[in-house]
Parts: sequence; structure tokens; C-alpha cells
Amino acid sequence: MAVKKYGELKASDWRTPVTVYLLEGEEPVLQREFLAQLRQALQVPPGSIDESVLDARETPVATLGAAIQTIPMESARRLVILHAVNRYSAADLQSLASIVERVPPFACLVLLPSPTEESESVKAAWNALMKAVEKSGMVIKLTALTGATLTRRLVERAQEAGKRLRPEDAEYLQTLVDSAADRALAELEKVILFVEPHSEISRLDIDMVVAPSQQAQVFKLVDAVVARDARAAMRQLRLMFQSGTRAEETAMKTLALIARQYRLLWGVRTLLQYQQPIKQPQRIDPEFARKLPKDPDVLQTLTRQAFLQDRLQKQAEQLSLAQLCQAFHAIEEADLALKGLRPSVNAAEIMERLIIRLTTDGEPARPSHLQGG
Repeated sequence: MAVKKYGELKASDWRTPVTVYLLEGEEPVLQREFLAQLRQALQVPPGSIDESVLDARETPVATLGAAIQTIPMESARRLVILHAVNRYSAADLQSLASIVERVPPFACLVLLPSPTEESESVKAAWNALMKAVEKSGMVIKLTALTGATLTRRLVERAQEAGKRLRPEDAEYLQTLVDSAADRALAELEKVILFVEPHSEISRLDIDMVVAPSQQAQVFKLVDAVVARDARAAMRQLRLMFQSGTRAEETAMKTLALIARQYRLLWGVRTLLQYQQPIKQPQRIDPEFARKLPKDPDVLQTLTRQAFLQDRLQKQAEQLSLAQLCQAFHAIEEADLALKGLRPSVNAAEIMERLIIRLTTDGEPARPSHLQGG
């Protein structure tokens, strides 16, 4: 029948649901919304005896076929939801493609893939399944809620609750939860309750309610480091050691995130040096892009987490390539010490020494346009 984006679905699409849907994409917020609307359209409440929720890793295709053929008891149609459909073998996917074409009118089958890498044989079978769904039902594409799209969603949700959330504060909330839409929306619900009876949501309110992820804490730590503010950086580091986790585990995780952040900054600093458009990553020269770090993927980060562009650029502008090289050397030394390959006292002291080195090594920070390579 069709391939549609979730946002393109109209009221007419819900009036007469098709017999089979395949949801393509990894956005849990939209997936839950789709299922809620479909249940409402079918008048099948969650947990109804006319709903079957299955997992391909535990459900043979024959069992799925039997569930689809079971006549509903209380509703006009039976809803069968299959998670991790792409975990089936190529042969099972081919059998499923055949079943998809014979879903009875009293049933509605929803296929939900899970993130995984497929072999070439599975890819071919998957394509055959997609074509079968397009022929008999509908493929729904779920675009990840990130960047400006997620910002709008947060602002709109606040408005629905009678609150005012500025776009820049919605972006700030995203940075605290690593741009995970489901967590951002869940945290916003807590903030909405916290500010009652007031109508304004401030950044202070967000800080009071939302516990920042470890990556968000590392962002604050690196902000202080590149600003050469050793005291603020040390305060942030000590906060991270108060999480209740073993000091050694906290140190290893924090060091890994600091290393990741500096690799991102290396990539952004290189883009700045060669005058590549950071704010328009899709326009970066493909040949140049191939030379950028892939762990983490700089272009992917700039594209999927567009709200980080300004912050990464500001940090990168304060560091020369020479300073970044010194930072990588200091991070390597800290890594060896944490692994017991260099003399040290304890994990906390190793990390404190690293912060001191990062805030004091190299020449004072200058604007990037005054720096050489």
C-alpha cells in the first residue's frame, strides 16, 4: 500500500487500520505513540485478551502465524505485536513475508525491528519482507527525535501543561540527557510538576530536578578545563566521584568520556582550521570527511546532536592542535596509571593530576583565528 513517515499519517489512516505495519527506525518515543494510537483506533486496550505481544527471539514463525489466525474475543480485531523481527533468520523472514500477505481482516500485525547488524543473506530476506509489507500494509518510518525537532517537542509539551519553556533551555535539557528523547520528555514531566504553580520553567528549575548524565558532567568538566579554570574543573571532578560507584570504575568511565570529548574536539578543531562549515555538516567536503575521527564520528555527532555545535565549536576554538596533542599524551598517561602500569596512589588522585595537567599544559588559550596549526 504505502511507505509513510510517522508525521505524515492523517486521520484517515487511523479510521481503517491496515492488516500489517512495519515500523522502521529507532525512536522509542514515536514507537510508543504509534502503538497507543493504533490501540485506540482498533479499540484494543493494553493487556487485552485480544492483544498478543511477542518477541522474535522467543517466538517461532509458526507460533506467530497461529496468533494472527486466532479470532478476537472482545474486539473487532486482534492486535499482534512482534518485537525484534529482524532477529529472525533469512529462512524465517522469507516465511514471515509469506504470512504477511495472508493476514486475515480480523487481525492487525505490527512488526518492530531492533538495532542489529544483518548479514547479506538476511538483508535480502529483509528486503523481501519489506516489499511484502508495502504490498499488503504499510511501512512507517520513524525519524529520530533530535536537535530542533526534539526542542520543538519539549517546548510544545510544556505549553500543553500551561508552562513556558524557552527553546534555549529546552536545548540545555537535551545536553543533560545526551539528547535521548524519551529521557528528555520524562525529565520535563518532573520539571513541570516541580515548578507548580508557576508558569515559567527556568534553567535553575532544570538544574534542580534533572540529574545530568555522566557525559553531560564531562562536558561541564571540559568546559572548565579549556577555560583554564582548575578550581571549577576540580569541583566538577569531585562531584563525579560522589556518585556512589567505586572510585576505580568512576575514574575509568570518566577518563573514557574525557578521551572521547577530546577526540571530538580534535575533529572540530580540524574542521575550523580548514574552514569547513560546522553548522552545515552535510556540506563538508566528502574527501575531507573521510579523514576525520570515526570513534566517535564527528560528522554524525554534529548532525544528530546539532544543539552541541556551538558548544563544541566554542571549546575547540580555545585549543590549538598542539594543546590537543598534549592533552592526548596526558590522557594516555592517566590511562596507564589507572591500569597499574605507572606509579600512582589511587584512582581519584590520578584523575586530579590529569585535570591539573589539562588546565596548565600549553600556552594560554586564544581565539582560533589567531592560532596557527
